[in-house]
Amino acid sequence: MKKAKYIIMIILLGLLLLLLPNISNADVEVTRNVYSNNGSMKFNFTGLTLDMDHEYEFGLTKTAAAEVETWHSLTDYSATEATIDISTTTKDFREVINAVDKGYITIKDITSEENEKVLTAQPVDLKIPFLKVTNYTVISNGKNMDGEAEIKVPLRCVSNSTAYYQYEKITDENLIAKYKEIKEEKGDFNELETLLKKDVPSSNWTVWNYWNGYDSFTGMNGYGRTQRIISVPEDGLYYMWLFFSGKDVKNIYGCILVDNLQPEIALDSISLPQTKEVELGETLTLSVTFNPSNATNKIVTWSSSDETVATVDNAGKITPKKVGSTIITVTSQDGSKKAYCTVTVTEKTNEPSNEKPSTGDTNDEKDPTTANGQIPQTGVSMVAGISIVITLIALAIIYIKNRKYKDIK
Repeated sequence: MKKAKYIIMIILLGLLLLLLPNISNADVEVTRNVYSNNGSMKFNFTGLTLDMDHEYEFGLTKTAAAEVETWHSLTDYSATEATIDISTTTKDFREVINAVDKGYITIKDITSEENEKVLTAQPVDLKIPFLKVTNYTVISNGKNMDGEAEIKVPLRCVSNSTAYYQYEKITDENLIAKYKEIKEEKGDFNELETLLKKDVPSSNWTVWNYWNGYDSFTGMNGYGRTQRIISVPEDGLYYMWLFFSGKDVKNIYGCILVDNLQPEIALDSISLPQTKEVELGETLTLSVTFNPSNATNKIVTWSSSDETVATVDNAGKITPKKVGSTIITVTSQDGSKKAYCTVTVTEKTNEPSNEKPSTGDTNDEKDPTTANGQIPQTGVSMVAGISIVITLIALAIIYIKNRKYKDIK
């Protein structure tokens, strides 16, 4: 019995030790800034309790249970915050980033007698954002990728990975619209990172046309090209998905956006019929005329000035509610173009009846199974039949008489 108690106590103690780091880090919050496409990133910790008169060190490990082997001086901190720079040019940091997508940071107070840990194995995200894997965020379709135009991949090279790619057309209108906005404003395309798909393709990868770099010591500074001339299947905005299959390092996925968008054709005006009528109980769908007809943006919104008379949906379908008139307005997406149609709702027209009024005389009613007029005959008429019979009898009498006359002779 005592042995069982000891075992239970040991298990509880182990669980307590596992929970202690999470309890001690409960109020700590972490934000990340990936500031370079070589995988270097800074982590800002808030909710700490630090003594400005003390000195601190930190370390990065692959697992929460691992002991920190190399400690680094913490130089950027206040009483409640600390900023830690994890640069991939530092060997032990690079080894962790190349191995796992989630690492653990520990901070210790080296001024205290026992080197007290003020932050124990705090999890941090080490996954490199898709648009930070290479030196490109966007490439124009048709670009020649020879020479200086080659794609640079700081954390991978041919000595530690095989490079693959594939194209996927982007259909997300929000992503495309934001891309166009940033392009027009000459902004930072890294802002698109949060709008990108999270799930990368699982198959149909193609090996790069050229892939090189042989820094076996750091495993960095790879370069090459997916194609000599970038060529997507058709018009539009594309993902160029990148996949680096690791040799003794983790797999890395990234992407470059390929721009094959055609110039936009501005919308000059939109129009509707001036007036329309619709009966109660029926529906009416209005069609917009765009000028020019091949304008790029044909997205419009609809509204009714009096929804008690008639409502209109996003497809221009009008549903009458009561007799009266309402003005239907269609508006271009940017709000600069409008058109109007006055729709009048009328009472439902009474349809004429095909039935004759009843006279009360049942003799007027005809059997629906009896044909009107003369019934068509399918054989010889009655008169013709009788005539034929009489003719045949007359001929027979003449024939008999002639026979008798010959016998007398």
